[in-house]
Amino acid sequence: MNHRSVIESVRAPPVAFALAIAVAATTWFALSGTGDAAWMLSITIFCIALWILTPVPPAYTGLIGIGLIAVTFSTELALTGFQKPATWLIGFGLLMGEATRRSGLANWAGSKITARTVSESASVQPVRTYRRLLVALSIGAHALALLIPSALVRILIIAPILKETGDLFDDRAARVGLFLGPAFATFYGSSGILTADLPNIMITGFGGSIAGHHVSWTEWLFHMYPIMGLTRVLMVCAIVYFLFRPDPSSSVDLPTQTGGPTRTERRMLAFLLVGAAIWATDFVHGFHPVVGAVAVVVLAFLPNIGVTDFESVGETDFSIIFFIAAVFAIGDGLAHTGFTEDAAEHLLALVPTDASLMVVLAVVFAITFLLAFLMEGLAVASVLTPILIPYAEAAGLPLTPVLMSEAMALSAYFFPYQSAVLIVILAEGTADTGEVIRTTVACSVATICLLIPLQLAFFTFLY
Repeated sequence: MNHRSVIESVRAPPVAFALAIAVAATTWFALSGTGDAAWMLSITIFCIALWILTPVPPAYTGLIGIGLIAVTFSTELALTGFQKPATWLIGFGLLMGEATRRSGLANWAGSKITARTVSESASVQPVRTYRRLLVALSIGAHALALLIPSALVRILIIAPILKETGDLFDDRAARVGLFLGPAFATFYGSSGILTADLPNIMITGFGGSIAGHHVSWTEWLFHMYPIMGLTRVLMVCAIVYFLFRPDPSSSVDLPTQTGGPTRTERRMLAFLLVGAAIWATDFVHGFHPVVGAVAVVVLAFLPNIGVTDFESVGETDFSIIFFIAAVFAIGDGLAHTGFTEDAAEHLLALVPTDASLMVVLAVVFAITFLLAFLMEGLAVASVLTPILIPYAEAAGLPLTPVLMSEAMALSAYFFPYQSAVLIVILAEGTADTGEVIRTTVACSVATICLLIPLQLAFFTFLY
C-alpha cells in the first residue's frame, strides 16, 4: 500500500471518526480529574482530529462540535460563536464576493490586471505567464495591507478577481496557485505592518493599556517589515510557484481588451470604496470591520441602486459559518473552563529569563504557537497577552520584541481552524482542504526555519 493509499484509508469516515473518538477519549481519561476542562479539551481534540482528517466537510464537523458543547455545557456557550462580529464579517463577506462577481467588476478588474501583465505570447508560454501573474497579483494583494487593516477583509475583496484571472488557464494547478498565492501573500505579509492584521492591533493595544508601552506604526515597520513583510511575501510566491504550476502544454486564453468599467461595475467599485473607507478609518471611529461589510452589502443589494437582488443570496454557500462559529465556541469554552489561562501560565513558567534574549523570544514564539493549535488566533492574543506583559516586565525583558514575537507566531498557522482568514480562503472553494493545508504548512515551516531565526537575530542586534 503506497503513501497516498494510507492517507486515503485514514480519511475514510469510519476510520477517521474512530481515530477522533479514540484520541478524545484518551484525552478525557488523562485529564478526568480536572472536571469541565477535561470535557472541553476532549471536544476540542475530537473536532481538531476531524478537521485535519476531513472525513466530512469542515462545516459539518463544526456543527457536531456545537452540538457536543450544547449537550455537555450549555446552549449559550455552544452558540456564542454566532454572536462574534468576525463570524458575520465572513457571512457578509461572502455576499460581497457574490455581488462583486454578479456586477461584472471582478471580471473587468481581472481582465484589466491580466492585460497589463501578460504579453501577446502568453498563449504559448503558460508557465511564464503564470509566473508573472503570480508575482504581480501577490504584490498587489500585499500592497492592500497598507490601506485595509484586516487580512480577512482584503481576501474577501480580492477573491473574485483572483478567481476570474485563474479562469484564463485550463490547468487547475494554475487556478489554485493564482488564488492561494496572492491570498497567502496578503495574509502572511501582514505581520510586517502594524495595522495590517487584527492580532497585531490587539497585542499592541494590550501593551498600551496594561503597561503604557506604545509601539508606533513606523517602529513596527522598521522592526518587522524587511523580514516578516516583504521577504515573507516573496517566499510565499516561491512556495506557491513550486507547489502549483501549470503544465507547459496547457493553454491560456489571452485576456480580452477591456475599456472602461460599465455603470454597474462603477457602482460596485464605489460601494467597495465605501467599505474600504470605513475600514481604513477605524482608528477614528473604532467600528468593527463588520460595519464596513454591512455597508457594502446594503448598498450592493439596494433595489434600483444596487448591482443585484436578494434572490442571488440563495446561491451563496453559508455553511462555513458553522465552522467559524464552532472555532469561537471552542475558544470561549476553553477560556470558560480556565484551561487556557492555566496552560498559558504553566507554559510561561518554562521561559528561561536568564537565557539570551534570542532564546527567550524563541520560547515566547513557541508558547504562542502551541496555544494557537487550541483556539483561533484572536482568542490566543486575548488570553495570552494580558499574562505575558506583566511576566515580561517582571523579568526585565524588552516589551517591544516580546510582543512582536507573539504576533509572529499568530501568523504561522498550520490548519484552517486556527484562523478565520484560512477559513475564508477555504470557503471560497477554489482550493480544497488538502491544498490549503499543504500550502499553509509549507509557508509556516519555511517561516519558522528560515525567517524566524533571522528576525530574532535582528531583535538581538537591536536590543
